[in-house]
Amino acid sequence: MQSEDLSSYFTGVQTHSHDILFYDSIETKNRIIYSYLAAGLRQVEGLVYVCSEEKPKQIEAGMAAHGIEVEPNLKAGNIAIHTWDEWYIVNGSVDPYRIINNWNEEVARLRSRGLGLRAVGDVTCFFIQDKVRELLRYEYSLHKILTLPMKVICSYNLKTIVDKGYTDAIMPLVRAHGKAIFTAEGGSILLEPQDVEASDLEKLLDIEI
Repeated sequence: MQSEDLSSYFTGVQTHSHDILFYDSIETKNRIIYSYLAAGLRQVEGLVYVCSEEKPKQIEAGMAAHGIEVEPNLKAGNIAIHTWDEWYIVNGSVDPYRIINNWNEEVARLRSRGLGLRAVGDVTCFFIQDKVRELLRYEYSLHKILTLPMKVICSYNLKTIVDKGYTDAIMPLVRAHGKAIFTAEGGSILLEPQDVEASDLEKLLDIEI
């Protein structure tokens, strides 16, 4: 995979951005996500992380390992970590409007503190729970450019998508977002959605779509 320096993306991402990250392991995901979040904290933004494959304590440890001062920011309310089953899929049900309202509440909470919002939503849980139709409905409800004054990366474990047999959802998900980041052991690449073709993904990610 082509390697690309994403530092300018981390610092230059615009409010209302709705981007997507595909990763092949927790380690490669963290390489991107924690750099993205650390840049937000430096730019006077609050951080919200909705976790799926990991527990909140693991997210806290990951943030700390990447130079984020976790404890004081958690206590101050500048960092919030939520679990997928309290945010996305509650009692087995997915309500896009409830999820969007969750984001609205976090925007308002942080705005009252003079902070912007930079968020990560790990949505791999939708594939694990076989809620892919509901996921697509939610992602398209957000639109490629958010109406909410926030910045968000939606992160997806490609191995889970492939193992669960949902590779046909990859391209619709790419089209529902702004920029697309693909990261694996060999490096990372940032693409505009109109530049992503299924044949390119197959080469980049060694999967068949």
